Amino acid sequence: MTIHKISFFLNTLKDNSDHQELFTHIDRISEIQETFIKVIPLELTQFCSLGKVKNGKLTIIVGTGAVAAKLKQILPSLILEFHKLGFIEVTSIQITVQADYYTFHAANFSHEKPEISKIGTENLNKFADNLPTSPLKNAITSILKNRITNNKLS
Repeated sequence: MTIHKISFFLNTLKDNSDHQELFTHIDRISEIQETFIKVIPLELTQFCSLGKVKNGKLTIIVGTGAVAAKLKQILPSLILEFHKLGFIEVTSIQITVQADYYTFHAANFSHEKPEISKIGTENLNKFADNLPTSPLKNAITSILKNRITNNKLS
């Protein structure tokens, strides 16, 4: 079985005429998202994301009313920035507060790798031993080897 990166499949679909409109829309949303991150204050970027763009109205999704209030104060300048950067289709911005939308944003996550218990390691070893040679078996074996190496270094 040949292993390809996801970009290979996406590029293949992108070249298909049936999907070109969809990928054009995705590219435009990605451009708007990149611009959005550049124009809003840095401290707000982790608490906001873009929703849909429809009939000139850009929807921004936020997790709290405080973030929404800060964004509402700078809405006119946001629209001007979008226009300056070539996104003239954005004529208005709607801010939507979704409770618990950003409860688990990146600042709350630990960057430590989770530990595998002794029982978990034993079960993974048994599982890998019973698998035929495959990418899954190779991945599990690699995880177990890394775990052993990391435990020796600790």
